[in-house]
Amino acid sequence: MNTSPHTLKPPADTANPPHYVLTTQELAYICGCKPQTLVKSFNKSELYHLPGGKLGIPPLLVRAYLQARGVDYSFMTLAHVNMRGGVAKTTSTIALATRAAQYGFKTCILDLDSLGSASLAFDGVPMANDLIFHDIWRDPKQHLPAALKRIDEFLYLLPSSLDNGVLDTELREPQHQRDAVYNVCQALRQSGFDVVVIDCPPALSAVVISTICAADGIVIPVAGDAFSFSGLEATLHEINTICQTFTLELPDVRVLPIRYQEHEKVSAHALEKLREDYAEYLLPVQVRSSTLFDQTLEMRQSVFANVRKSTAREDYDQYVCHLLGIGVHQ
Repeated sequence: MNTSPHTLKPPADTANPPHYVLTTQELAYICGCKPQTLVKSFNKSELYHLPGGKLGIPPLLVRAYLQARGVDYSFMTLAHVNMRGGVAKTTSTIALATRAAQYGFKTCILDLDSLGSASLAFDGVPMANDLIFHDIWRDPKQHLPAALKRIDEFLYLLPSSLDNGVLDTELREPQHQRDAVYNVCQALRQSGFDVVVIDCPPALSAVVISTICAADGIVIPVAGDAFSFSGLEATLHEINTICQTFTLELPDVRVLPIRYQEHEKVSAHALEKLREDYAEYLLPVQVRSSTLFDQTLEMRQSVFANVRKSTAREDYDQYVCHLLGIGVHQ
């Protein structure tokens, strides 16, 4: 693996694009120009040929194009956390990571849930000799980036398995809780990554405490039900308590309304409650309900695995652009 995305070169075989690729139409929309105008900014021989006659742009070229327009590719660690399960943390992790890679951020998914749902989604379930967080946290510089699974161009995974379930015992010391995830993320930073996206288990475990200590940004996905709101309140409380305990600055905490249905009273009431009680955390994006939620995980792919239009794809793109500082008409 190259140690910096700046040293990568667009692949010569443009007839065989990576699984996750940004189209010229999508980048043109972000930048507020016509696709035919945008194409002139690139050597057409370096673009991917996609089904339906569309053109895809290698992540390195997307990166150079957006950097020239002021997008900041400084390193960041982002985590999806909620003490409750079933709120689309894994779906959001996969969407954020795959889209970040398409926008030219060299991205690593850090799967810390012992159930390994994010790993399963990429067919990245670790084999007998594969390393997981449990194996590397004591000395991450020794094992990274070699322990990672390459998912796609600019997209990598540190997989998880049930063996990560012992982390509550291994991270029982406060110093280990404070430093374990942070040190792994810093080793990834030194290996040339721009973004680490962490998928956490739905409980206040030692590894979640360590994630809160390490994250630059924490996003709490919230569905419109009482259990989800209970998880939101508990998660906010624990983030504050953990940062006070370790004398750390609070990360940038945001709330993402998920599975929102604008014509249903339950969703409308939930969004109103978020706006009233959690306005300082609320993202200006709601991810609408979509059949793609279940389909994408069942098919083991992201909503960005193809260029088919959908509400989930549109909403998650807005979410990713907001987190990464990519403005429409950049």
